Amino acid sequence: MIQIDELRFSYRGRCVYDGLNLELKDGAVYGLLGRNGAGKTTLMRLIAGLLKCGNGRIEVDGMVPFDRKPEFLDNVYFVPESFNAPDLPVIEYAGNYGMFYSNYDGDALVDYLRIFDVEPGAVFRRLSSGQKKKAMIAFALSLNTRLLLLDEPGNGLDIPSKLTLRRLLAEHMRPDRTVILSTHQVREVEDIVDHVAVIDSGRLLLNSSLDDLAGKICFSTGDKVMLHALFSERTAAGVVNILPRLTRSGIVSGYTGHNLGSGTLSDRPTAYSGTDTETGTAADAETHLKNLHAKTDIDIEVLFDACISGGGTLVEYLRSLDRNTEKEVDHACC
Repeated sequence: MIQIDELRFSYRGRCVYDGLNLELKDGAVYGLLGRNGAGKTTLMRLIAGLLKCGNGRIEVDGMVPFDRKPEFLDNVYFVPESFNAPDLPVIEYAGNYGMFYSNYDGDALVDYLRIFDVEPGAVFRRLSSGQKKKAMIAFALSLNTRLLLLDEPGNGLDIPSKLTLRRLLAEHMRPDRTVILSTHQVREVEDIVDHVAVIDSGRLLLNSSLDDLAGKICFSTGDKVMLHALFSERTAAGVVNILPRLTRSGIVSGYTGHNLGSGTLSDRPTAYSGTDTETGTAADAETHLKNLHAKTDIDIEVLFDACISGGGTLVEYLRSLDRNTEKEVDHACC
């Protein structure tokens, strides 16, 4: 497990993080999402022990990354977005560096390279950028570390290679393993991640499993912005509305911080500039959902846009539900 408490870090005089708190659990594939310059790569390098935090604390399985203890290094591998390719055959490079990892599997490496269509005897420096990236990812998977950090792994990969990466990551997962993918190309991590963490301007906006989100919000695609939407965005498929999950009585469960039952389009955060807005009660909205192309799957790109540019409404809604849950737990304990 990764535990980050009150992280503060500055780079070249610029404050990147000022009090970040984040918990990442084992057995999950996390999508670390944020705009360019949001601090995703910095955070991954801090977790990998390549940078030292100014204040606060980072622990990975109870160890401080920057202490770089052998048992920590044995179970963590970081694949950067770009790297200097050595003038060595891929198989020789893997043999030279794989020996430092107790769970390195040379046979698995050869299989991964074959699946990625990379020749084991090819010299790293002579490969294309996409082939280099695939070779490095294959090596990373063959190490079988408990924590794998991939910075913008889709950059340089063609569409078939991205599909292959998704499949290999799914096969790689174990209950004691964690994978973190950082990207600003949100569509690239769909069907890979089962948790999302969104950061912006050094702040954590969201950290949740997709299953948990599916129990709190739903996505509906139609031709109108719905009155009760927490966020709306026009896509190629139509207007996607993010709506709160409703109780059978039509009352929004556990949330009182936003006027979901009234107001004009201008009262609500939206990425949609039209005026064709659905009206009615919460119960009407619930009924209307049945007549639209309602989705229980999370649209990660729209979710990301809602967190980053949605005026905080979705983020506050989700946080309010979490606060209510904590109160219920505290009350039950008493």
